[in-house]
Amino acid sequence: MKVTRLAVVVTHPIQYYAPLWRALAREASLQTHVIFASRIGLEKTFDAEMRTEVAWATDLTAGYSHEFLPEAASIKQTGFHVDNPSVGAALARFRPDAVVLHGYGSRTLLRALVWCKLNRARALLTADSSAHAALPGWRRNVKSLALPLLLRRYDAALTMGDRGEAHLASLGFPRRRMFRMPVMIDGAFWVARNARDRLRAERRAALEIASDAFVVFASGKLAPRKRVGDLVAAFAGLGRAAVLLVAGDGEQRGALEALAASKGVDARFLGFVNIDALPALYAAADVFAHAAENEQYGMVALEAAVVGLPLVVSDETGAIGPTSIARPNENALVFPRGDVTALTAALRLLREDGDLRARMAAASLKISQDHAGPESVAAVLAAASNR
Repeated sequence: MKVTRLAVVVTHPIQYYAPLWRALAREASLQTHVIFASRIGLEKTFDAEMRTEVAWATDLTAGYSHEFLPEAASIKQTGFHVDNPSVGAALARFRPDAVVLHGYGSRTLLRALVWCKLNRARALLTADSSAHAALPGWRRNVKSLALPLLLRRYDAALTMGDRGEAHLASLGFPRRRMFRMPVMIDGAFWVARNARDRLRAERRAALEIASDAFVVFASGKLAPRKRVGDLVAAFAGLGRAAVLLVAGDGEQRGALEALAASKGVDARFLGFVNIDALPALYAAADVFAHAAENEQYGMVALEAAVVGLPLVVSDETGAIGPTSIARPNENALVFPRGDVTALTAALRLLREDGDLRARMAAASLKISQDHAGPESVAAVLAAASNR
């Protein structure tokens, strides 16, 4: 059996990609090695937007071969400034046949792309960019001119959904060189999927929520761009026995709590919730709602679908699409961003129509099965070997 040597170059350990790296490491036809430009994400750090210290309650580097580049300890923030001159030497030592590059937004990733071109290794792009969340003004124009030239240097793209693929196609990247790689998530969500009834009862009891209450869950930073205030305003029109659970913290928390109190909304602001405790909160809910603007993808929609929730999402969520995780009128109701009346109507419909809610929940379970792992690994194999 031919074994493909696959390197992954990424700015830092990322909770949403660690399950994929572990799955690739278990694939017999691959020898996978992950190269990190920094140690961001491994130690407790202060998230300025969330206004809290964050340390992920999971080992992001276990289960796969990896290394940290010599410059990693000195790099404290992500961005284009991330620069590891040693990345070429690390790739040369591993001698990959193909290299997965997590985006193009740093000097290190561009150095790795150049190395691929000079050493005839296949360069595989993975990114969550989509046109609906493009930069405004002159930056958008510059990017639209420069990106097509850069994208020609990649041999294939590992895509996350319909909107990402449409964006790449609009920039001239051939669809025949796109390989859909369903995003994987932490195994705790799959455990919650199979224990949802038990977790639902336990979390509702702990939060003192009635078993027959209509519960909507939202997860994200309490910043203006997440538009959690729209959810609070929409709840004001739902009446009694409706509970809004919100996981996350940030600058708007005090104002949102005051808004909920003024409107008589039963909203529980739980603060930052680590990844080990999140699945049970999804299980406690009837519906997941995401009102954000300029959301490149929206991994929270995937988490909710895996646990089996109907989705109510703004039209600026990148995970929307006929073959993506949030499929309009199949497992998701989509409303125009900022339209509180439409958001209220969507929530009211799911509250009042139990059959629709059950159908959409079942659809979420079925659609999310593609994200269990085998299809993701198959996409990487196909892209790496140009099949």
